[in-house]
Amino acid sequence: MNSIERHATNLADVVYGNEALRFDDPSENWFEATKIYRGSMAWDAPGVAGLLRSQTLQKIATHASKRFDDLPLILLPKPLNTNITLDDVIKERRSADYFSGGSVSLEQLSTVLQKSYGLVERKEGPRRPIPSGGALYPLDLFIVANKVDSLDKGIYHFDPYRKGLTKMGDYSEKEFEKIMLQEESVQDFAFAVVISANFWRSRFKYGHRSYRFVFMEAGHVMQNMILLSTAQKINSRPFGGFIDDELMELIGGFNGVDDAPIYTLIAGT
Repeated sequence: MNSIERHATNLADVVYGNEALRFDDPSENWFEATKIYRGSMAWDAPGVAGLLRSQTLQKIATHASKRFDDLPLILLPKPLNTNITLDDVIKERRSADYFSGGSVSLEQLSTVLQKSYGLVERKEGPRRPIPSGGALYPLDLFIVANKVDSLDKGIYHFDPYRKGLTKMGDYSEKEFEKIMLQEESVQDFAFAVVISANFWRSRFKYGHRSYRFVFMEAGHVMQNMILLSTAQKINSRPFGGFIDDELMELIGGFNGVDDAPIYTLIAGT
């Protein structure tokens, strides 16, 4: 049996090499730490009981989002109606290999943001358009605007409660492309949406299990953004790989432990 065939039948060799399996593998340790056992539920999810007993904590938990009230707010226009059927938008979705350099409208960007992770008023209180563990909503959206009509090039934070954007600063397009590791696939983009996680928002209730919930939620938001982009004839591609410390420095304000970027949508025409 040649080497390729041997590795094809023994995937452990592909992952671990030919050495003996270790007992301190970081990925396996993380997965084990996020498991829930019936006998240890009280400390696996330490904040569940406390949250159920406190109306104050419940109210605070439903208003999750970074706030930059000291910065000027740019109100977003009302989202557009998308008339394409769900069947058609699923069929038409593609991960774009490149972008042509055209711009998108502020209304289109508003539609992607507000209909993917904006505020939805319901009788039980404010919610978002996606499922979230405990309705804690531990994510924030940062926009890297490159070619958006009526919006200056820069980095912005999406405020779902005030339905607007606050400008965080400027950036270099070339620097951003290098951070995303696939420069040819990113260049000439119109906008990017960086999904960042505030892990503590979920961890105070669900302990280590919260990390699974956070990553699941990022996937829900990304799928919303991809489908909304497709419905508006905007090309898009999700990126899970990037240089973490450089992206955090570009946006600013992250410590890389309690909060960090975890997923990015690149979009354009």
